Amino acid sequence: MKNGKESLILISVFLSICAIVSCSNSEFVQNSCSEGGESASLEANVEFEGLLPPSGFYSKLTLPVPKTQYGGIVRCTFDGSEPTPKTSEFTKSRVVKKNTPVRCTEFVGDSAVEKSTGTFFINEVVRMPVLAISVDPDSMFDSKIGYYSQGVKSCNPPCKEANYWLDKELPVHVEYFEKGSSSDSANWQIDAGISIIGNWSRNNAKRSVAIKMKEEYQDGRLKYPLFKTRPKDNKFKAFNLRNNGNRYVMDYIGDPVLASLLEGSGVDYQRSRHVVVFFNGKYFGIYDLRERLNEHFVETNYGIDSKQVDVVKHSGATVTANGGSTESYLELLDFVHEKNFAKDEDAYAKVSSMMDVGNFADYVAAEIYFHNSDWPHNNVRAWKAPNRPFKFIAFDLDCSFGCDWCGTGFDILNHNMFSYLKKGGKASCRGKRCFAEIYIKLIQNEGFKRLFINHSAVMLDYYLTNDKLVKAVDEMTAAIPESEMDRDLKEFVRRGHEFDKTGATLKSFAQDRTEKVREEYREEFDLGKDISVTIAAQGNGDVLLDGMKLPENVYTGRFFEENDMLLSAVPKGGSVFAEWTDGSKENPRLVSPKDGAKYEAVFR
Repeated sequence: MKNGKESLILISVFLSICAIVSCSNSEFVQNSCSEGGESASLEANVEFEGLLPPSGFYSKLTLPVPKTQYGGIVRCTFDGSEPTPKTSEFTKSRVVKKNTPVRCTEFVGDSAVEKSTGTFFINEVVRMPVLAISVDPDSMFDSKIGYYSQGVKSCNPPCKEANYWLDKELPVHVEYFEKGSSSDSANWQIDAGISIIGNWSRNNAKRSVAIKMKEEYQDGRLKYPLFKTRPKDNKFKAFNLRNNGNRYVMDYIGDPVLASLLEGSGVDYQRSRHVVVFFNGKYFGIYDLRERLNEHFVETNYGIDSKQVDVVKHSGATVTANGGSTESYLELLDFVHEKNFAKDEDAYAKVSSMMDVGNFADYVAAEIYFHNSDWPHNNVRAWKAPNRPFKFIAFDLDCSFGCDWCGTGFDILNHNMFSYLKKGGKASCRGKRCFAEIYIKLIQNEGFKRLFINHSAVMLDYYLTNDKLVKAVDEMTAAIPESEMDRDLKEFVRRGHEFDKTGATLKSFAQDRTEKVREEYREEFDLGKDISVTIAAQGNGDVLLDGMKLPENVYTGRFFEENDMLLSAVPKGGSVFAEWTDGSKENPRLVSPKDGAKYEAVFR
């Protein structure tokens, strides 16, 4: 008999051969695949590491009696719960006839010495990544005590009496299969905690949850490229499984598509991808797996120790910490409220050291384009670290792009977002410690106004465009096969709104959105016509536009006539700024561009 590791290799080779000859699912111990796809018997028992064979997708499966590692007794459950010393001993091989979570523990006396968990899918076909969660069924789902359950006879939304509003976390085991039912085995698995998240969306048949990796469960970190965008940023402390929030009844992709437009812009957002989730082997449909916003988000994306990071949540005039402290952010809000930036350039310089004003401008421009009815009175997130100013994060965009489900009047294009912003959003939050106050006060400063208009011109011409949105919609819908959508919508029926599987509604709203927003800028700031301006660098360096790094080294974009530009030539790699190609040596320089103007810095 070969040792466990060698046998596991033989199993892998055997299953690979089966896959080549078109046997889509494997069978273990008593059954295996043959060249014709029919069952065949193995001649001998096969050993494997741990108490259970590899979890995954099978056509037939018989679990053998687990072999003890330490001479103890192996006890197993088949409902997602953790075995205890009172759980029945696994003494006889078991045929698995349906999707089943299996959790086995070897006990020596009452002490657990070895554990193994796996979800085994039987004749399950999923053409998307799969996340399998094993959890105690009574704690999670039982109608009386279950966390996921309502737990009361009846209640009206938001149903605060229901169990799913409890501040509660349960231990879970999570497995991930990147290629769905075509996966040979789980790409990773980890013990973690689960908690329900969201506001009104908790009332949907599918609830959003957070998966949190903590040292009390395992090593406290997951290292895996969950997202195709920036896969090198792959160390996670937590992630969310989102039911698409307020767009639950509308589409799968509205929020993540809009957020994805910000990649490369310098505005932070939550990377995401769609997965199919199973709880204890039961199908729970399509979820949006996305980054979780807290101090660990900053560590993942910036490499800054999470213990040094402040992440704040700003809703109305209330600020709370999602990590770290609120002290610095409250100081910022109070400083903004006290100062007159129209006349006090020292105050503007100070606030520019407290918050990244360029990032703020880009963030506000994006929210205006998104037509977000649940902002600025809500859903504001920001972070800072030592020697870094606050940066704002695009968060919860589900009430954007014509979501009449969220706010009356936001299903039409002619709702002016500048008016909405200045009145403080739906809640009319203006004045001290309201987010709108930051914009209202800063826009009085001529330097910031110039910066805001120029940054917005780049955002609207490069990142927030119809072409980029259409491409993002097509890529995201292509990753969710229609068969998976049909299954999800059959299992979890949406009511009260026409569900869009193709993204056509988003495309329709985007078609004229950029031009509509540009007109709003023109009206708001009394700007002139569109002009084309080229900003370029010759040699090793960059040209910043009002502090903004442009998306291309030679950038030609549409700007607004009668709005000046502050251009800064910044050398790189030991080079030095020589001059501008028009002969000017001034750096930085303030220019008043005309249509067709070109400003090119020379570095030597």
